[in-house]
Amino acid sequence: MANTLAVVIAAGIGARLQPLTDNLPKCMLEVQGTAMLHRALGTFKELDLPRSVVIGGHCSQKLILPAETCLVMNHDYRNNNILHSLACARESMEEEETVLISYSDIIFRKSMVQGFLAEQGADISIVVDQIWTERYRGRELHPLGQAEAARFGEQGVLQQTGKDLLTEDHDPRMWGEFIGMMKMTPRGREQFWGIFDDVNSKLGMNDPYQSAAEWRRAYITDHLQELVDRGVKVHCSLIQGGWLEIDTTEDYELASSFDFS
Repeated sequence: MANTLAVVIAAGIGARLQPLTDNLPKCMLEVQGTAMLHRALGTFKELDLPRSVVIGGHCSQKLILPAETCLVMNHDYRNNNILHSLACARESMEEEETVLISYSDIIFRKSMVQGFLAEQGADISIVVDQIWTERYRGRELHPLGQAEAARFGEQGVLQQTGKDLLTEDHDPRMWGEFIGMMKMTPRGREQFWGIFDDVNSKLGMNDPYQSAAEWRRAYITDHLQELVDRGVKVHCSLIQGGWLEIDTTEDYELASSFDFS
C-alpha cells in the first residue's frame, strides 16, 4: 500500500466539543493518551501508508505532524464545509494511485482500515456501518437524524446518502452510517472532481446544492448523492462497528472506553 496516500480532513472548528476545542484542533484531543490525529496517522503507517496529507484550518498552528505528513490549508474554513475543505488537498492527490480519505474526528480499529484497503474493484468506495443502532442508544447530544446515512442496494451500490434519513426502523440490510472514510482510484477522482468542477461552474457559493443550503457548505455526502444521481457507481464497504465518531463532549467521554483491539 506504499502507493496509497492518506488524506485527513482536520479544518473544522469542532464547536460541539467546546470548550475543549477553543484553542485546539479537534483532532489533537487525546483519546486514551494519544491524540486522535496521531493515532490515525500511526495506524495508516502501520498499514504501509507512510505518506499523508492533513488539511488544516482552525488552530492549525497547534497541529503536531510527523515529517512524512504534509499540511495544506483551508484558509476559508469558517465559511465553507468539509467538501470544499477536501478540495484544498486536490492537487496533492493528482499523481497518486489510490487515495484514502478520512475525517479527523473518528477513531477506529486497525483491522477495519486493513479490510477496507484490501477491497479491490471499485473506483469510489465509502465505509458504511450497519450497526448504528447500538452506537446511538443513549447518545443524546448527537441524535440519529444527524448521522450521515447511506442506503445501498445489491452488491453494496450506494443509492441514497445524507442527513435526516436514518431512523431506528430502517433495515440494516439496506441502510447504514457513512463513517467518514472513503477511497478513490485515479478514475474515481476524475469522476468526483469532474462533477465538482461542473457544479462549481454553475452555482454561486451561496446557492443550494443537494441537501446543503449553500454550495460552499456542502458535505461530502451531498456530493456523493450528486454522483449517484448522475449515474456514477459508488461502492459501500460494509462494516459492523469498530469505530467511533467524536463529535460532542458526550462522545469524547465514551471514547475513553473504546476497544481498539
